[in-house]
Amino acid sequence: MNIHRLRRLFSLALPLMLAGCGGPEGSVDLTGYSEIACTDQNISVSGLTLTPEPDFVQLRFFDSYKEDGQAPTPPLSLSSSGQPCATATDVPACTAALENAIATSGFQYSCMGKGGCTKHHFLVTTRGDEVKTYSTKAEVQQLLGTVDTEQEAVLKAFADNYSFVCGNKEQGAVKKNEDGSFNVIGTNGYACGPGTELTQHVLKVTASGEVQELETRVLEEGTSVCPAGQ
Repeated sequence: MNIHRLRRLFSLALPLMLAGCGGPEGSVDLTGYSEIACTDQNISVSGLTLTPEPDFVQLRFFDSYKEDGQAPTPPLSLSSSGQPCATATDVPACTAALENAIATSGFQYSCMGKGGCTKHHFLVTTRGDEVKTYSTKAEVQQLLGTVDTEQEAVLKAFADNYSFVCGNKEQGAVKKNEDGSFNVIGTNGYACGPGTELTQHVLKVTASGEVQELETRVLEEGTSVCPAGQ
């Protein structure tokens, strides 16, 4: 067999050999995508067109894990938009209710660490004297209504348990499509320890809030060593 034929056979076989090896695949093409909007390195809750419009929207995080005899940790505010209790007739009561607003479960949960899946997120709003929490995908969809902004699409994907990294389009990006839907890039998993992997997901979020997975790629695989505490 001559050398030219050998080279051609090798060039045809190489992609198949590489595909069979697995491993990280790299990011999808990010042309046309923008970074997701963030506030202090957390997903922003600005840029939402909500009806009826609340006075205030806040994204909160809490960890329901507790040792025996310990009180649960108060929720942590991640990002906010608007003025709390701006149109309330009883501002002190509204403010107290907002301060004490908590959920027993939430969306975008994490299962790493003690106690299993104990780390959750939820939204809280004020409108007039009403203080309301949103802790499920269905409740977030009810709040958003028609998904017609980029940040609403990101928030809907976040409620569907996809993760985002601010300032990194490979792990947090969005673009509007010609049909009015949005493509959102997020991640799942983590690369820390054998058998783990961080995966990139391309999602299509429709105006009705349906989240469709279009493509998945492995961005990073965990090594045999995972630092303590991760």
